[in-house]
Amino acid sequence: MFRGLIGSLVVVLAAAAPPPAELNDQTLAEWRDRIRPKSAELCFATVPWLPTLWDGVIAAQQQDKPILLWAMNGHPLACT
Repeated sequence: MFRGLIGSLVVVLAAAAPPPAELNDQTLAEWRDRIRPKSAELCFATVPWLPTLWDGVIAAQQQDKPILLWAMNGHPLACT
């Protein structure tokens, strides 16, 4: 499975066209389209996030559902 995942990643990366060499008036639209997030990358925005843990506790109790609390220590990009 891992080997298939690596192979798929290599194919995707090889198929991706390199970015334009420089940013200028002619390449602005291409750079903009490369940088803007795609709809699949914005799916987190469809989750009905709650502002506080306590709001989540109340909502979970009302719906008789569990809650997931993800807590971590350190920088989210592992730059500690």
